Amino acid sequence: MEIAPNFTYSPWRHGGWYVDNIRYPSGAVGCVSRNYSDRKWRIVCDPRPFEQRPTFKSRQEAATAEWNLVRSLDVLTNCECEN
Repeated sequence: MEIAPNFTYSPWRHGGWYVDNIRYPSGAVGCVSRNYSDRKWRIVCDPRPFEQRPTFKSRQEAATAEWNLVRSLDVLTNCECEN
């Protein structure tokens, strides 16, 4: 298993943080936030329904989870499956 990089962050205008060194296959930048009523960290662009999204104890934990999510999406996007 590959170890996540040291993440760098930039303020996001909605109160969270861009994760500068996370890029989705679309080119979008990663983003994590705890700007929710329960103040728990979440992946902002998590594709799952809100009530199914995991929460995290720290910004670093959320960024690591997003990094793993993007890596799994990248594998699916770049898959050359035979029909």
